[in-house]
Amino acid sequence: EGFAAFLATCRSALDRMDETSEFIFTASSAAHYEFVEQTDSALFKRIQDAVALGKWEIVGGWWVESDCHIPSGESLLRQALYGQRYFYEKFGKICKTGYCIDSFGHNANLPQLLKHSGMDSYVFMRPYESDLILPSPLFTWRSPSGDEVTAYRIPFHYSNFEHTVSEKIGLLTSQGFYDPSHSWMLFYGVGNHGGGPTKEQIGEIIKNKNDRDDLDIQFSSVESFFASVNKKTLPIYQGEMQPHAIGCYSAHSEIKQLNRRAKNALLRAEKFCSLSEITTGKKMDWSLFRQAWKNVLLNQFHDTLGGVSIKEACDDAISMYGEALSIAARQERLALQTLSNNINTSDNIETLIVFNPHGFALRQSVEFELWHPQASERGEHIGAVELVSEGQAYQAQLVEPSGKIGGDRVRGVFIADIPAFGWCSFAIERKLEENPSESIFECNQSILSNGKVGVCFDDSIIKENHIKYIPPAIFRDESDTWGHGIDAFDDQIGEFTITGIQVIEQGPLRARVRITSAFNKSTFEEDFIVEVNSDEVEVRCHLNFQERNAVLKTRFLHKLTDHSVISEIPYSAITRQPSPKEYPFGSWLFVQDDTGGLGVLSDSKSSYSCDDTYLYITCARSPLYAHHIPPHVIQPTQTLRYLDQGEQDFTFRLVLGTSNWQDAEMPKRSLSFLQRAVAHVESGHEGVLPTLSQSQLTCSAPNILITCLKQAEDGNGFVIRAVEYLGLEVAAGFSLRGMPESPLIEMRAEACDYQSWEADFTPYEIKTFRVRNDEITETDALEGLLGV
Repeated sequence: EGFAAFLATCRSALDRMDETSEFIFTASSAAHYEFVEQTDSALFKRIQDAVALGKWEIVGGWWVESDCHIPSGESLLRQALYGQRYFYEKFGKICKTGYCIDSFGHNANLPQLLKHSGMDSYVFMRPYESDLILPSPLFTWRSPSGDEVTAYRIPFHYSNFEHTVSEKIGLLTSQGFYDPSHSWMLFYGVGNHGGGPTKEQIGEIIKNKNDRDDLDIQFSSVESFFASVNKKTLPIYQGEMQPHAIGCYSAHSEIKQLNRRAKNALLRAEKFCSLSEITTGKKMDWSLFRQAWKNVLLNQFHDTLGGVSIKEACDDAISMYGEALSIAARQERLALQTLSNNINTSDNIETLIVFNPHGFALRQSVEFELWHPQASERGEHIGAVELVSEGQAYQAQLVEPSGKIGGDRVRGVFIADIPAFGWCSFAIERKLEENPSESIFECNQSILSNGKVGVCFDDSIIKENHIKYIPPAIFRDESDTWGHGIDAFDDQIGEFTITGIQVIEQGPLRARVRITSAFNKSTFEEDFIVEVNSDEVEVRCHLNFQERNAVLKTRFLHKLTDHSVISEIPYSAITRQPSPKEYPFGSWLFVQDDTGGLGVLSDSKSSYSCDDTYLYITCARSPLYAHHIPPHVIQPTQTLRYLDQGEQDFTFRLVLGTSNWQDAEMPKRSLSFLQRAVAHVESGHEGVLPTLSQSQLTCSAPNILITCLKQAEDGNGFVIRAVEYLGLEVAAGFSLRGMPESPLIEMRAEACDYQSWEADFTPYEIKTFRVRNDEITETDALEGLLGV
């Protein structure tokens, strides 16, 4: 329906150009243009001609007008990478203006993301003046990194549903912000679902142009408007632009979770494909990633990712995320198997190889499963699994396997140390006898502790760096799907009642306690897990939600007074004051004061609030699908379908015992949490690669994260993205190892043994590097397009 509306809008706009020579049309979103190209080549050629004549303006530079809070920084750069490169290929130019006129809010780091993508101006409409007071509708917007763009908040809506063109012109000159010394920009057209300007509206502009001697009224373009602005005189605004429609950060849990899963799956698969190609020389099929990313980017459209679309559109989005996840999993499996084929495992019948996708050495618990056919054929059951590497034995703790098929399948967990962007290998030794070992954990119905951190389930137990368990709470929510007209979900109507506490695991490496609770017909399982020597508590949640017009929030008692909340935003962080108001966040939060702090990592949730007692994470919300108030009033005969009904699984990590988010290295923890190491079982064979790799890609500065490693879009070399994530200046050194010399491996022309380079980073700065042959160059997020 959306693409069909764009086709109709294009035809109408071109017809209006034929009728009125002065008329200029503006439209964003590369995804829409690609659909026109794929379905109506003649219409697409007319658009290309109109763009060349300056009658049609392409804006935005992104694949779609995305939500600007929930996607990661890398996702928003990919919006521009695919959008701008498409515009350049098809129209010979890129967009200079970012353009999200219907999105519900805009993160504080957007100026940096725009500047790295070739855009120096930005147009938006929400939040309205009633939501957020700005120094002027026209201002300089500065990011935490210091990057700036010229921003403009559209007065009086982008369409004419409230005011005619003449009314908008009259209202503009009566506003307190109006300054006749510079230009102002007014939008006109039909609705927010296509149609474009009408003959009547164009005629009204021409009439005002002829009749108003006091004003110079022109048909114009966004780019022309910003070119006319004296930027030196503009007020400066630094910070985020929100709130508006707070429900969009919690509506439709599945779409939110799939977005985060798909993005991280693609980034991890890209890194492993790069590792495989750089190390073995065998080329991967990178074209598949483009389709997968286009799926994810299309689904980041603000209404889709916001979860406020009709059910059919949400179902479409779920299918497209599934395709993206499937592509990522298949390409990753091919890459890791190619690597494994070349690793020398000849000393063992079976070898467990663990791969690290990050540019830092990783110490992480690794879960793996083994098939054991002797359980069925001989009645033999594995009692223990020992892993041996470099002569050192590592005991695996056996835990519950995925399948309920007797002893044919076992699951183990162990702690692995893996080189940066590399791998380590372990010989697998199966034992029929159990290997008894003492647990170091306090693990019972009152407490779960590894001696450093833990959870207290009994009110009488209070330990330092331990969090007190608080059951989830339920809040009334009578707002519409968007959450229009409210800024908080703070009307608590009850809390879950504990129905059971069970010890699930208690071994040498980790312990696990399950809390079950209920509210009405809803049930909740929370598995609290602590590992040996860790300062984190993992919370694996299984929710069966049956409430309607309600919000479920988990609550974490922070015990802080003069505190603030630091939240991840795309490729940066922002500090907010505690408030019952609902706010968006990325994958991590940290509550801190001068005495201590509490960190939370989330694999799927993106909405929170915080008061003087609790940090609340919104986990489920159940308004109706696509219910907008006003104008819609529910009728008794209508079919009602509510969001977030039924089962869902999600995970948190609680970071305890660290006083601030920088010392806790929250961005680094989040990256290793969302893109975990991968375990692979390989048979014995010869190979040219060692069982323990060197660190293939590293950075010397601990506050620099390598977030992206992929093939360049033109197929020539690789692209590495790095970001400074703690707000510090640093000189960083990078190193990349190439392929070994071996006749068994087809060598690429641009292969190298070892490359190193240095770069200076300012606080929160993003840098993109291109590796090609023996040459390292710094480039832009469009992979060199800005220098063309």
